Amino acid sequence: MQQYINKRTLCALAALAAAWAPAQANTSTSSASIEQFQYRLVDLDLNDGIDASITFGTDVRSLYTAAGGQTQQLDASGSTSLVSQFGSAGGTLSDTALLAHAGMTHTVPYDDTQLTFSSRGSRVTEFILSPNTELILTAVGKVEQQLDGRFYLSGSQVHMRGSLSGDEGTWRPKQFSKNYELGYGSGSATVNLYGSLISDGKARKGEFTLQANAYLWGPVTPVPEPSTYAMLLAGTFVLGAVARRRRKAAAASAA
Repeated sequence: MQQYINKRTLCALAALAAAWAPAQANTSTSSASIEQFQYRLVDLDLNDGIDASITFGTDVRSLYTAAGGQTQQLDASGSTSLVSQFGSAGGTLSDTALLAHAGMTHTVPYDDTQLTFSSRGSRVTEFILSPNTELILTAVGKVEQQLDGRFYLSGSQVHMRGSLSGDEGTWRPKQFSKNYELGYGSGSATVNLYGSLISDGKARKGEFTLQANAYLWGPVTPVPEPSTYAMLLAGTFVLGAVARRRRKAAAASAA
């Protein structure tokens, strides 16, 4: 009887090990991008003798990436890329695109290690817009997340904002703001980013901002698949049966 029990116990333990093994390869990803960014000018008064124009001023660009304790930062167009034991992160910034991505590979056993994998890109550009002119900004934004683990914080976000100043002390700036974000949970979306700013009879100062963020922050512990739960339940049932047989065997010996 003891030999039989040992075999059943070993089978149950093998089932538990087989059920847990696939979770070691679980990977979570988060990405955000702004692509095909461009602007267009529309002359709203063809009789004022002023051609529609835009004059660009200060252009501040930033790309910050973190991966498992490593960091990398750029203050100009370019790319970042970091790889660590548990994942990777990176980003790209150019005149027409802004991309950010992060990925984490989950491990077991759960050890409550808190790691951050993220990439954050931004561009803030000042300009002067000619009188009676419409400035149209367009881009394609994408956000995507595939989460196979538990996180304290996760998300992918794209943001486009623009503003046009008025006469100081008289009225508020004209502005628009477009923001799309995925928080907790898996999913994806592609959106058309659009914004318009219109000057009056004066040349106006303005500013537009582009941002793309992707981040994963939490312990490197996986969430078992439904099939894993089923196998764990089966293993638990086998262990329960073994325990019952042991109790019956002990009772028979005592009798």
